[in-house]
Formats: sequence, C-alpha cells, structure tokens
Amino acid sequence: MNFRISTNDATNLLPTGNVIYSDRKINIESDFPKTIIHKNLSGTVVCLGSVYSTDQLKPVDAHFDLIEQPSFQNIISELEGSFVLIFVCDKGVSVGTDKFGKVEVYYYEDDVSFTLASNLDLLPKNFVEGGFNQAALAHTLTYYGYRPPKKETLYNSVNRLGVDEFIKISHGQKIILGKRDFDIECIEEYTDGHHDEYTKMFLGHLKDAASEDGNLIYLSSGWDSTSILAGLVHLVGKDKVSGVIGKMKYSERSGCCNQIEIDKAHRFAKYYDIKLDVVDFDLTVEDKSYYESLRVKMRKHQLYALTAITHDKLAIKAAQVATKNQSIFAGEISDGAHNLGFSQYATIFHPSHGFREYSDKMNSYLFGPTFLSLLINGEYINDPIYQLFKNRAGDMSFDEIGKSEEEVKLQLLTSLFLRDARLPLSSIDNEVILTSKGGDYYTQEMQKNYLVEIANNMSVDNVYASYLYLYNSFHWQGSTVFSLQTMAGYHGLETDLPFWNKNLQKFLSKMPEDWGRSLDLNPTKYPLKKMLKDGGVDYPYDYQKGAHSYTYDVDHSFNHAQEVFCYSALVNDFQESIKDKPYHQILSKAYFNLDYIDNLVDQYISAPEDLTTHHITKLVPIIMLCYVGWYGKK
Repeated sequence: MNFRISTNDATNLLPTGNVIYSDRKINIESDFPKTIIHKNLSGTVVCLGSVYSTDQLKPVDAHFDLIEQPSFQNIISELEGSFVLIFVCDKGVSVGTDKFGKVEVYYYEDDVSFTLASNLDLLPKNFVEGGFNQAALAHTLTYYGYRPPKKETLYNSVNRLGVDEFIKISHGQKIILGKRDFDIECIEEYTDGHHDEYTKMFLGHLKDAASEDGNLIYLSSGWDSTSILAGLVHLVGKDKVSGVIGKMKYSERSGCCNQIEIDKAHRFAKYYDIKLDVVDFDLTVEDKSYYESLRVKMRKHQLYALTAITHDKLAIKAAQVATKNQSIFAGEISDGAHNLGFSQYATIFHPSHGFREYSDKMNSYLFGPTFLSLLINGEYINDPIYQLFKNRAGDMSFDEIGKSEEEVKLQLLTSLFLRDARLPLSSIDNEVILTSKGGDYYTQEMQKNYLVEIANNMSVDNVYASYLYLYNSFHWQGSTVFSLQTMAGYHGLETDLPFWNKNLQKFLSKMPEDWGRSLDLNPTKYPLKKMLKDGGVDYPYDYQKGAHSYTYDVDHSFNHAQEVFCYSALVNDFQESIKDKPYHQILSKAYFNLDYIDNLVDQYISAPEDLTTHHITKLVPIIMLCYVGWYGKK
C-alpha cells in the first residue's frame, strides 16, 4: 500500500492510486484501502491506514476535530493502529505516524520541493546523486535484521521518519523535524492480579482487531501464534478462524527443515478444529520471473533478508484463501517484547529443553537491571553467568568497562542494538568486514542518532522501557519483521501484530525481571504462558513440549544459511549477482575491509560448499545486498 505527498504537480504516479487531496501547494496520492478525510475548523485531516481511539468514549473523529498544528503530535499519542496522519492547513502541512512507526515515511527535499512517500521508488530518482550512507550500510551488513535503523536509508539524501518524530513544513519552507517526548516507564512490582490485567489487554486487543468476516493467522505453531489462535477461537469461535503455514525446503539434500513446526501446527489445528493451509517455500526450483519481481519490491523498501520470500509466499496464499475484509494476524515481535529476543531455545543447545529455555533467561539477565547494577558498580566481572557466556564466546574481543555511569549504560545499549553477538561489552573489533575506522564511525553515528539520549535517561529502574522503545528503531523495523507487513500490503492485506499495541507494550515495559526475564524459575514469556495455562483460555499446554521448530533443534549442525546459499536452486543467481564485486560501487574502502570481503566472494564463486558456517554468515548480507540491488547500481 503506497502513498506520496509532494509539492510537485505530477499526479497518478501510483500504479493503482489516485489523488485524494490537492491544492495549489500540495498533492496527496494514495492507494490505501482505509482512508479517512476529515475537515475540522483548522484544516483537513487525512489518515491512511487502520486507526482507532484508545478512549472508548471518544471516537476517532472527535480526536480529529481537535487537531491543529500545535496539538498535532499530542493527538497522535491518543490513537492506536498502523497509520500515517497528515494535517493540511493555511500554515502548511504536518505528517506523523502511529506511536511505533509501523508505516514508513521516506522523505527527500531539494532546493525547490519536498517529497514524502511510502517507498524509495516514489521519490525523485536523483536522490542517488547524494551518495551512500556508510553507517547505514555498516549496520545492514553486520547486524541481524539486515536493514538500516529506523531513521536511516542507504542513501545520504533520503531519510525516514523516526519513532515519535513528525514533520512540519510551512508553505515554501524546508522540512522541519519535531519529536514527541518519550514517556519512559519504570519497573514495578507485579502481583498475581497483573496476570488478569495481561489477559484482559491481550484478549481486548484481539477483540478490537478481529473481523466478523473471518480471521487468518500466520500459524508457526510456537507460543505466540498459537496464543493468538486460542484467543480468537475463544472470542469469535472456530468457524471464523483459520491458519496458514509455510513448508520450508531449501535444498534437496536437507528436505523440509521445519517439519517439527508443521506437525505441531496440524496438531493445534485439529485441536481447535480449524482449517490449516500449507504453502511451499521451495528453493529447490527457481522461478526467475517471480524472484525478479520480488527483488523489485524488496529494493523499494530496503529489505535484504530472505524472510521477504517466506512472507510474500504467505501473503499470496492468504490473499487466495481470505476474503477481502478478513483480519490477518501474526505473532511477530513477541520475543523481543517479553524476553529481549532471547526466547528461541537457541542460546545454548542442550538435550534438555528446560535447560535451553533457562539459558535464554540467563542471556536476558545479562541485560536486566541486576546485571546493569553490577556493570555500574564494577562488580560484573566475576558474575558466573557472564563468565559462562564469555568463556563460550572463545576468542571474541570485549571492550573495557566505561569510567562513568553514562558510559556504561551507553555500552550496554550498544551491545544489544549494534553488536550482533548481543553480549555485554562485545567489541566492534569482532566485525571483520569493517575496518577499525569504519567500526568507530558506525558506532559513533548510531550512538549519536539513537542511543545517547536514551542512555542519559536510562537507569536500573527503567531499563526495559528503554529497550522496548529502541526495538522500534532496530529489530522490529528490520527486514525480518517489516517484510511481513510490506508483502501483505502488496497483496491487498492488512496485518495485525497483537503484541505491538500500546497497552501490552506499556505492561511489558514495566514488567519486573523476576517475571521470566532473569534467573527466577518462571518461564520465558511468563505472562503469556501463565495466561494460556491458567487464564481461562482453552489451550493444550502440553503440545509445546519437545523440539521447537526447525531441523537445528534436533541436529545442531544444520544451518539455514548454508542450505540456502550453498545448496539451493538460487546459488547460481547469488553467485552471478556478486561475482563482479559490485559492492565496490557503494562501500568505502576506508570503512569496509574490502580485501577480506573480496576473498570470501572468490571462495564463494569457486566452491561455496567449502566455506565455513562462520564465513557464510558473514557473507550472506553482502550477497543479499548485491542480489536485491540498490538504486543507482551500475
């Protein structure tokens, strides 16, 4: 779903869109199926996307009636959903998004005009003349998510609207950025009554988002998607709920690599008596025309992860089996919201699944308030959990602890959001594709743009709120999450992520570490699992025993990247895209270790199967950058 806001006189630039607002100063074009145009005493409000009021006694229109330029940002904070809000009046235009920035706003301006749009393809093509953003490229190529952070693009001349940011443009003037205050929540002591509160918020959101015409779930069989399944059946009945799951086959030699979750999903579908469709993610057969069209879409949105393929295939199937007005649900972002991403049973592989879950909790502990206190007081070094993870890290380099409390807090945020190892004090020196200068430049730029302000206001009392706020600028807008909503939009679908709503986010921002985030004996995702076990929602709790999802759960030598990039039908295309080393066009040799990258590429071209898992992991984002491409590529 696309939109464009421009001072240009051009119209009908969107393939299926139209001009929904125009005056002599500005055009607004959109193909969003849900659009509200509301006139109040001060001007015209245009809302693109799904929006509803958090105050049941005050409908959305009542909020829109109160909008004027000074109140614009405050009104947005009172609304829930996934939307872009535009206000046009005699003084100019204001543009903002929902609280979490779920809808992208790219913006570009030159000496005479500005353009705001939903993707890069709708901007004037001369934006590439400004060159390439080396810090954004460094993040894309070194950190899981494979996409620049929220405010960045790969291009120096184009930015994206950040979380809590809004744009104000007086007629004839330049873009001015404003920012809403971040209301940081402190950790509270939770009691048994908070479980009821969690259940009420979870089910309340599902009730608001569910459709009378039917509800389709991307059913992975894990705790998150099956909790949505249980909640929807509880609220609307089994006849208005269905599921879809993908069957992953990346190579002939390994076959289906997620049979564990497919079998489990079928078991859940049978328990709830719902229909479950299965779509093939088969990379053993190449469809060149399909992948070419997919790469075009990925390039528009800076999506450089393979999850775009799986999310597109799911969306194609969903569009076939769902009616126009059905709601589409997915369980994404729950891992980060509940346990900082450490809830995949993959921190330490062990025959005991109970220990694997506890090892996830140990990793969460290393970013919790207790360990932050140890870091600040200089007492962390002998912590047995930290020593365990450091010893397991082998020859990984770690930084010296900062001298001030502010430095220590910034280091911890850096470890979580800028270091792929995600261990406290892990050093940028471990990123071998960056030069020393490149590592320092990348770190300093991202700290300045995202982390310093949060670190200055972070304490042991609000550490979780700080993390969850930053997740919106990092992993939750990365390729592995954002492609789900993006690909669904290309097939006329709107998705809802129930764990990405204001009430639950606030609850989880204040949730204490002994609710499954630390060395306590409560499970990961404690309030979710407690709800499913004791919260009045029918759920077959024992179905989650055993292996989690993928082949690597039972064969720890199995590696997804190796199967895709060394043994799938796409290998020849991957090699073709990278053999001439086109990344030299955009990667600065001052910041990137091009000799190292070139050597890996040469090995990949000659014998990909001989590369180690470590080297494949380092090379994958380079391959995907070249395979998907960029604007201005020669």
